[in-house]
Amino acid sequence: MADELLSRLDDRLAALDAGRGRRQASIRRAAVQPEEVPDLPVAETSSTKKQRLPWVEIFIAVQFLWGALLFLPGAQPYRPLIRGLPYAVSVGLLLVYLPRAMRGRAPRGTLLLAFALGLLFMNLLHPTTQVAAGIAQCLFQAAIAAPMFWAWRAVRSPAQLRRLLVLAFVFNAAGSALGVLQVYYPDQFMPPQFSSLGTRMNDLYVESLTYVGIDGRRIIRPPGLSDQPGGAAVAGALTVVLGVGLSVAARTPGVALAQLAAVAVGLAAIYLTQVRSLLMMSVGALAVIAILLFRRGQARLAGRIAVSAGVLVVLAFFWARSVGGESVEQRFVGITQQGAVRSYQENRGAFVADTFGDLLDKYPFGAGLGRWGMMNVYFGDPANLDAAPIHVEIQVTGWLLDGGILMWMFYGGAVAMALVGVYRFCLKRVRLDLAEVAIIVVGAQALVAGSAWAGPVFNTQLGSIFWFLTSALYGASRGVYGSTSWRK
Repeated sequence: MADELLSRLDDRLAALDAGRGRRQASIRRAAVQPEEVPDLPVAETSSTKKQRLPWVEIFIAVQFLWGALLFLPGAQPYRPLIRGLPYAVSVGLLLVYLPRAMRGRAPRGTLLLAFALGLLFMNLLHPTTQVAAGIAQCLFQAAIAAPMFWAWRAVRSPAQLRRLLVLAFVFNAAGSALGVLQVYYPDQFMPPQFSSLGTRMNDLYVESLTYVGIDGRRIIRPPGLSDQPGGAAVAGALTVVLGVGLSVAARTPGVALAQLAAVAVGLAAIYLTQVRSLLMMSVGALAVIAILLFRRGQARLAGRIAVSAGVLVVLAFFWARSVGGESVEQRFVGITQQGAVRSYQENRGAFVADTFGDLLDKYPFGAGLGRWGMMNVYFGDPANLDAAPIHVEIQVTGWLLDGGILMWMFYGGAVAMALVGVYRFCLKRVRLDLAEVAIIVVGAQALVAGSAWAGPVFNTQLGSIFWFLTSALYGASRGVYGSTSWRK
């Protein structure tokens, strides 16, 4: 009996020890897991199966390849429809992803951006609003901002975001290369027609955007994958920033060299289009990437990026000068002689002063919608003398006209929150693959936000790209750490 009792007691103690071991192992596993389990998609249904289509890849392709349709013979009559395709896709994906159930809050700046859009619609009631153009401006701005509301629902991992960045880089590198070829072989690679709207508004439209090359022939500033002279500059700038960012995380030296070679082509495209502002903003964005790497303790990599970028800027300049001659040299050498700040003050600085001086006094609460930009050109009423068109060269002017000081606070605040949020996220100790894509995103953000002081970029596709990348990075971080990771 005693032996049986002792045997049962031994079995009981063994069971208790086994249970305690399982609990301790469970605690250890929980300690190495993220604080919150990543959000998972809702249960698969026929509707979610449809969402497995590569919608986000389609969005990226349309953003950068829409202009190829304008190379088709007879495409100019359909230009407004083709030009509106990227914005229509953006709104369409909002309808695809917005119904998806997600836990947690949206990315930083989303609420202020929503307030900005609400203020925009409220200003339709302004007494000097051009009604048709104002409605068009509201819809246009909603389409540009839409990716901020849906991209974090669509992009769920760093690997997916990296693929999208590579895709964007390839498309922009192709646009840059086409721009260079358009200088060397214009008969073969130029679009069959330039913008019919631009030539209708100004008979000298194309002529004013040409210069004399080194062999005495007239060179049209290359449009790249568009029908706008100088359009290749945007593709060139994005190629520079994305290419350098991707080279940081290149898996082999051969891939890194190929990416840096594409960066040289992108820089040459900027030089040949003679768009100085995008050159300065590209260099500034690369400086932001180098600073972030340095602050993350990667000083050697930051130095390599700085040296490589400096060498490529110089080499691409000599390459472009060998084709564009003194016209290219005179356009860009002044930046080094005067300095970037003084060069900006002598060019765009006048528009900044006018905005914060005369226009701010006249329109502290906005000037009414539809009074500037392409929406006024397409839908404005020229007979409405009380709401005459107002010329806008920089984004802060456009925001002031659309909503006054409050629009600066809302839209400008949303941009600032997005920039600060991603920058601070880059300095956190996060998984390596997430840190790599975050640094690329902050470089692209810096390019777009900086360009707002040189042009109304948040009234273009660059605005869509800014909001897409901001939101997509947040979605990728949630896929790794859960719905509150970016806020800790």
